[in-house]
Amino acid sequence: MKNKMLLLVLVSLLALPNLSFAETKKETIKDEIEAKRESIKNSVEERRQNAVDKIKERVDQFVQNVVNRYEAAISRLEKLADRIDSRIAKMEADKIDVTKAKELMVKAKAKIEIAKTSINGITTTISTNATTTALMKEEFKIIKTQVEKAKEDIKTAHAVLVDVVKNLKPGQNKLETEN
Repeated sequence: MKNKMLLLVLVSLLALPNLSFAETKKETIKDEIEAKRESIKNSVEERRQNAVDKIKERVDQFVQNVVNRYEAAISRLEKLADRIDSRIAKMEADKIDVTKAKELMVKAKAKIEIAKTSINGITTTISTNATTTALMKEEFKIIKTQVEKAKEDIKTAHAVLVDVVKNLKPGQNKLETEN
């Protein structure tokens, strides 16, 4: 009986470190898994942030290109307006009735200023609050609306300048003065 008891004590003493070692091994494996999980989470978050940053960069570049194009269009409209003004002055010096053209020119200059204001109102960057693609899409919709409004304002200013030119045509002036 003593032998059995002694044997049992010996076996338990031998098994105890193995159980302790198994517990330690289990804990280290658990820690490794948790570390891998954190590493994967960080990697996914980093990729997501890189994607969001690239989208922001592309949208910012797109908006900047559109703004540059619209500003160039406004510049061309202003040059055209100056040339039309000088034509009006020449015609006025030749004693041609240009009152209607002058009225249209004032309207055209006002429309050009409205178009300038619309272009300046375009939000050129997506805010830092847009951290997800869904928020970025919402902000891009707003920017797109602003771009469309500026485009329409430029078209309106151009149309009014076309009306001024039509009014200045020699045949138009003669017909209007005869009637």
